[in-house]
Amino acid sequence: MEVKLLPFTYNVPFFSIFLALLSAVSVPFLKNGEQALRMIRVVQAVVAALSAALLAHLWSGDSFTFMMGHFPAPWGNELRAGPLEALLALAFSLVMFLSLTGGAEDIRRDIREERQGQYCLLMQLLYAALLAMVYTNDLFTAYVFVEIAAVTACIAVVAKESGRSVVAAIRYLVFSCLGSGLILLGISMLYSVTGHLLMEDLGRAVAQLAQTGRYAIPLTASALLMTLGLAIKSAQFPFHAWLPDAHASATTASSAILSGLVLKGYIVLIIKLILRVFGSSVLIEMYLHDLLFLLGVAGMLFASVAALRQEEVKRMIAYSSSAQISYIFLALGLGSRAGTAAACFQLLTHAFTKPMIFVGAGALIRAGEGGHYWSDLRGMAWRAPVAGIGFTVGGLSLCGLPLLAGFSSKYSLAVAALAGEWQTMPTLFSLAVSSVLNAMYYIPAILVIWGRRDGERGTFLSAKEASAHRWATLCFVAFNLVLGVGVGPILALIHTGLALF
Repeated sequence: MEVKLLPFTYNVPFFSIFLALLSAVSVPFLKNGEQALRMIRVVQAVVAALSAALLAHLWSGDSFTFMMGHFPAPWGNELRAGPLEALLALAFSLVMFLSLTGGAEDIRRDIREERQGQYCLLMQLLYAALLAMVYTNDLFTAYVFVEIAAVTACIAVVAKESGRSVVAAIRYLVFSCLGSGLILLGISMLYSVTGHLLMEDLGRAVAQLAQTGRYAIPLTASALLMTLGLAIKSAQFPFHAWLPDAHASATTASSAILSGLVLKGYIVLIIKLILRVFGSSVLIEMYLHDLLFLLGVAGMLFASVAALRQEEVKRMIAYSSSAQISYIFLALGLGSRAGTAAACFQLLTHAFTKPMIFVGAGALIRAGEGGHYWSDLRGMAWRAPVAGIGFTVGGLSLCGLPLLAGFSSKYSLAVAALAGEWQTMPTLFSLAVSSVLNAMYYIPAILVIWGRRDGERGTFLSAKEASAHRWATLCFVAFNLVLGVGVGPILALIHTGLALF
């Protein structure tokens, strides 16, 4: 009997998660936090390279499933990879690596030396959980890693060990537990009526039940529970109350990773639920798409208005994150393939843009000798010019400046909305108003950091900028430009990946 050997790239999803977990448990054997930080970044760079190789292998539109262990479902577990999963794994790896690199100085300042190794361990567990959410083909396994991500993210907030960070972490934990409970209830209800946990099997069972009309109420309830649970965890309005304090009180690397990656991991699961488990047609019959759309519109406007009122730097950026997440929910609420593709592109845009803003803000706060308010940061971009450039590019991108990622994301969303029914005008109106609101708080912030202090000349602090933070910020800027200029090929790749879902 001839045995067909599979390409090595088929092992990339498993090895990516395994390397992240293995490096996490290896941290206690290292001497200090510096070695731990260096090791986990090396592993993230290796996984990024593996993800790039997997993306190149699947670029033409191939996909596969990888059975974990020797037992098939329902006892075993499966990983699934296609072009979209490979692209997301590559993006998550790069953002994780650059966020830890750009925030390394704040890790040394904000976290006690004996705790830095534990912090690296938690970050790597969080990284493994995010990769697992991208690749998993099993709903319950996804829930397990959702919990790992939630616990590690809460501890990442409190790692700074200030009174404010403790309160923020407790609030984050309360909201996270509420979301987890809703997700688990939804999974349990869905399993009770289908008997499956693998997403493909669930999709077939749900389609059959929807066609026959059986268990209509349990199916609707399970979809609503899981969607609301993941919306709470992703800080979608009106469930975003935990977000500003959590991001504002955490160290810079934690803020960048929470905003850029953790929120996106839960949205990836929402996309999988829509496309693989319930299907767009079933969700449209449940009016769940309308709920997502309305939440998105409300979040874009209310979170932006809240950002306008903030005097503290990181709180304004955190409210901006909630507004940008709402773009994704609005795009998913369009209920079309073009809308889902626009949501995926916005996911990538925000993943690379918001960590760049947080990393830039962290360096500006250091240059301002710890001042966390805009009045303390006047002229600080002249002391930390690369950080100022990163913050400026990120802010202008989210305002929708052409050639940057934010403009391409808004454009793709507007194009997707043109094919909608009643959603077209509300979408275009919300995009226009949100862009104006974004400009109303980002442009004044940019003018403040590049302004001059009264009676004081700006000073270039080259010693502060000579660290790895400089090239991490420049890499973020480069990726933002790539997303802005290369929107066509990237959207085509996303469409190819979605077709295989």
